[in-house]
Amino acid sequence: MGSLRLAAIGLVPLLVASASVFTLDAREVAVVTSFGAPVRTILEPGLYVRAPWPLHEVVRFDARARVLEVAPTELLTADKKNLVVEAFAIWRVADPQRFLEAVGSPEAAEAQLGDLVTSRVAAAIGKVELQDVLTIDATTGDLLPGAVRTDVAGTAAERFGVEVLDVRLRHVGLPLQNEQSIYERMRAERLRIANAYRSEGEEQATTIRAKADREAAEILANAEREAAFVDAKAASDAARRYAEAYRADPALYELLGALDSYDKVIDADTVLVLSSDAGFFDALDRGPP
Repeated sequence: MGSLRLAAIGLVPLLVASASVFTLDAREVAVVTSFGAPVRTILEPGLYVRAPWPLHEVVRFDARARVLEVAPTELLTADKKNLVVEAFAIWRVADPQRFLEAVGSPEAAEAQLGDLVTSRVAAAIGKVELQDVLTIDATTGDLLPGAVRTDVAGTAAERFGVEVLDVRLRHVGLPLQNEQSIYERMRAERLRIANAYRSEGEEQATTIRAKADREAAEILANAEREAAFVDAKAASDAARRYAEAYRADPALYELLGALDSYDKVIDADTVLVLSSDAGFFDALDRGPP
């Protein structure tokens, strides 16, 4: 019995020592409290000493970054149009003592941080018109100016002891009851623009056709004028050559003309009835000179 009592007494210091030592890994931060009141903040991993429970208690928090997905919220734009906005924030515990005193748990922190993000996003959306939202390029544009993130980060650090790494919009859409009417207005606007383009195109086509018709008429008139000039010149050349041939040998010219007339008038079945003084065949009587 004496040896057991001695062993038990020897274990007490070991139990007290083990209860007074704790470790903190790289993923955690902690606050040492005394009956609920913070007495020390620990930010670095390692081995630490504390008073045994219930004098001291270690409250641990995960120091890794978290993603808070804010519930979809219907907001108003500057021109009083409704938008459904889904935002998200990336945050982590930065000041464990303030975090413990202000919210106490990650769940409570996300609830209050979500309200903060929603209010700041609503203020930013309220300064933008719907048309501007619809024309923002998702790859290059951003509805949230940098001041919104700075405001959220500063307020969250001061109130909750958390560091907000980023705030962004995951989705921006239209309320279901407004989608159809907005789509109809957009379709009507696009149709108006298309009709304007068609009207401009038809006007340009009419101008081009009129110009082409005018140029075609000018080309045809020039061609007819040149053709008439060529015909007149050819007729003049022919008349000149006929005159020269006649002057060279009038008798031969008359004989050839008569033979040409005979060829046109007389064939194998032709029967001519002529008076004796008709003179139709006088050229044959004369013969060549």
